[in-house]
Formats: sequence, structure tokens, C-alpha cells
Amino acid sequence: MSGAGGPGPGGRSPGVAVVTGAARGIGRAVADRFAQEGYAVRGLDLEASESSPVLEAGKVTLGRCDVSVEEEVAAAIGAVEHQAGAIDVLVNVAGVIVVGPVEELSYADFRCMVDVNLGGQWLTVKHAVGKMKQRRRGVVVNVASVSGHVGQVDHVIYGSTKGAVIAFTRALALELAPFGIRAVSLSPGSVDTEMLRSDVRSEAARLGRSFEELRAEREDEQALRRWADPSEIAGLAFFLASSEAGFITGADVLIDGGWTAR
Repeated sequence: MSGAGGPGPGGRSPGVAVVTGAARGIGRAVADRFAQEGYAVRGLDLEASESSPVLEAGKVTLGRCDVSVEEEVAAAIGAVEHQAGAIDVLVNVAGVIVVGPVEELSYADFRCMVDVNLGGQWLTVKHAVGKMKQRRRGVVVNVASVSGHVGQVDHVIYGSTKGAVIAFTRALALELAPFGIRAVSLSPGSVDTEMLRSDVRSEAARLGRSFEELRAEREDEQALRRWADPSEIAGLAFFLASSEAGFITGADVLIDGGWTAR
């Protein structure tokens, strides 16, 4: 892939990036960061409209896609490749979470988290990697979670899916290395997004406690005693996709404010 950090010679875009879960939170921050660096960015999200505007360097265009449905993923990736050719960077951010005691989670909860958090990453890779192999270059960045490293009460299924993402990425890196393609994952700690706020609100309501009290406890889990800003996760995602990280593949990079250092 072209070197990151801005348009290439003659003002040429450094490439095409696809970001899932790009309508808000970490996904939106990642999409914006790649656009700021000159990439043509297609964001895929269940909350986006049906339209898929023409890709342009330095801009984010959003298209609707349920990453757990193969037909939608195939169509979305195919549309990007039709417009712009092979994808240079694929960043899988889309994810869902349902918290609660293991015996209270439904099979539908389990199926949803597995299908989106793990299945969605597999499907996007499945449909994007072919043209990457032909060009013998590309980078896949999968967003996992600190929950894939440490146990969390009421996060049995969510943590399992994120641990699976880390294992998936390791195996993927070995499979793709002969084609010059890198695959890496990153594991955020607590990030100040609506998804986390909703998670904390649900837990607080179930425990009969306040959001503020539970948030303070969650912040204390990090050694830095704060939640990350989504832009900090986006910065790491961009670095891992750049030529400066050209010798990193198969690794999971923690960005957890010191949570796992304890």
C-alpha cells in the first residue's frame, strides 16, 4: 500500500479504506482519521442510508450494510471495488454488546454477538481479500477489546467474541503473509462512546446504582483513570495500517490505559 500520512506524488490518494461501524463512535473516528490523511473512505454501517456516493480522496461516504449478512457484505465490498479497485485498508470496527448474567442471556443475544463481532469481521475479510491477494498488498485491522484479555462480570459472550477476534487475526496473518498482506488487531479499554455509555447505564439500572458511580468505577479500572477518546483509538488504527508499522502482523496491540498492567 502507499505510505500513510497524506496524498502521494501528484496529489494522488494514498488508497481506499473501508471502515465498518462507521456511523458513530470508534468507527466514525477511524473513518474520519483516514479521510484526513487523504484516503477515499467508504464507511459501512447498519445505521447508514442505502445510498453509496462516489468515493473521493479525503472524504468519508457512508453506505448501509449489515455485516452479519453475507449478501450485504458481498454487495458492499463489490461496489467499492467496482468504483475504486482493490481495497488498501480494511478496518473492522462494527460490534454489538449485550451485558448480563450468563443464565439471563438468550440464545438470540449469543447469536447476535457472535454473528456481528466475529462473523462480520470474517465476512468482510472473505470478500475483500481476493483483490488484495491479486495486488499482493493490503492491511486488515480488526478491533477486538480488552475484554478478550481479561474476564469481566456479565460479559461472558462479549468477551468470548473479542478473544475470538484476536485468535482469528493471528491465523489470518499467517494465511495472508505470503501475499504481502498484514493483519493486526487492537484491543481498546474503555472508550467514551454511546455504546459504552449504554452498557454502563444498563448495568447501573440492573444493580440499582447511578450511572456516575459506575462510570467512576470503570474509569478506575484503567491505570490512567479515564476513558479514552475515540480519536485515540483511531490514531492507533491509522498507525497500524501505515508503512511505519510494516513489520507488524499477527499482533494484538492493547490500548487500554494500563488496565492489563495491573
